[in-house]
Amino acid sequence: MHPAKSPPKRRPNGLTTIVAALGLILCAVVSSSSSAPVSPPVHLSPVPAPGSTVYGNDISWPQCAKSEGGNGLPGPQDSASFAVLGLTDGGAFRANPCLASQVASVRSRHLWAGAYAISTYPTDAELVRYGGTGTLTQQLRRVGAAQAAFNLATMARVGLQSPMIWVDIEPSKRTPWSAAADQNNAVIDGVIAGYQEAGIYAGIYSYDNAWKAITGARSMPGVPTWVPVGKASKSDAAARCVTASYAGGTPWLTQWTDDVYDYNLTCPGVTGQAARGNPLTPYLNVRLAIGSRGSAVVMLQQSLGAPAADGVFSPATRASVIAFQRMHHLPATGLVGNAEWRELGAGTGTYTPPVPSFMGTLFAST
Repeated sequence: MHPAKSPPKRRPNGLTTIVAALGLILCAVVSSSSSAPVSPPVHLSPVPAPGSTVYGNDISWPQCAKSEGGNGLPGPQDSASFAVLGLTDGGAFRANPCLASQVASVRSRHLWAGAYAISTYPTDAELVRYGGTGTLTQQLRRVGAAQAAFNLATMARVGLQSPMIWVDIEPSKRTPWSAAADQNNAVIDGVIAGYQEAGIYAGIYSYDNAWKAITGARSMPGVPTWVPVGKASKSDAAARCVTASYAGGTPWLTQWTDDVYDYNLTCPGVTGQAARGNPLTPYLNVRLAIGSRGSAVVMLQQSLGAPAADGVFSPATRASVIAFQRMHHLPATGLVGNAEWRELGAGTGTYTPPVPSFMGTLFAST
C-alpha cells in the first residue's frame, strides 16, 4: 500500500452463483488440508491494555527477497505488536511469493496477524474464466467472489488465519479499474460477499482520491476502514482516527510511511476501554430491605463478601448488612441506603462500564 498523497511507488498494481464460485476453489483447499491432523495453535500474542494504542507494520511482496521478485525491504520492526500481511503481489489472482516465510516469522514473534489483499478490475480473460453468464454486474460480482476465494486459498495454503481481510482498493496500471463506478463497485461487492460467505470480516483500505475515482465516493459507513496519511508522522496518523474516512465510517486503523516501513496504529476503541469509577455508584439512592430482589442486591451481596450472590435480600443478607453497619459505626437497622452504599465505595466517580476490545476482530493471535 502506498502514501495517500502520492501514487504507489513500492507496489505495482497491475449470491447463489457467487457461493458456487467460492466453493469450487475452496473445496480443493479443504480437501488438501484435511489429509493430515493439525495440532491446535498455542496463542501467545500479548493482549493490549484496554484503551491503549497498538502499533505495527504491514508487509507484502516488497519485503520479499529480490531473488523472489521483491524489494528486500525489512519486515516488521522489533517494536511491532501486529503485522498485516499482504496476500497478493500487487494485483488480484497473484499471490505474494514469500507469504509462507512471512507467516512463519510473524508466528515466531507471536505478533497479532492480519491480512489484506489488493483487488483489481478483471482482465477480459478473468471475466471469461470467472464471470459466468448473466448481466455484466452479475459477472463482475462473481469475479470479485473468485478473487476472495483465491486469497482464502492462499491463506489456507500457508496456514495464515485472520478474522478480517482488508480489501485494498487503489489505482492499477497493470489492470486499470473501469471508468464506470457501478462496475467497479460490483467487483468490490463480490469480494466482500466472498469473504463474508466464508465467515471472514471484510474491511476497506483506500484513500480519498482513489476511492472517489474508483467507486464514485461510495458511502459504506458500516464497513471498517483502514486509512493512510502518506509520508507523514505518527501524530498525523493518530489525528486521522477522529475524522470520517473516505467511505464514511470512523477509521479502525491508520497508516503512515517513510518509504521503508509502513507504520500502523489502532484507533481509539479497538482495544476497548477499562471500567471507570465505582460500579456501585449507579445504585446510590436505591434502598434495599428484606424481600428486595435484583441486580442491586447482587452488587450488595458481592460487596459484603456473601458466599452466594443470588439477588435475594434474605435474613442472611440482612445479618451481613447489620454486621457491616456496626463495623462502620452506622445505625444497625439492616436497611441499605445512601450511607451504606457510600461506605461501600459508591459515589467515587461516575461509573462507566468496560468496553470490550475488538482486536480479535482485526487480528488473529499467534
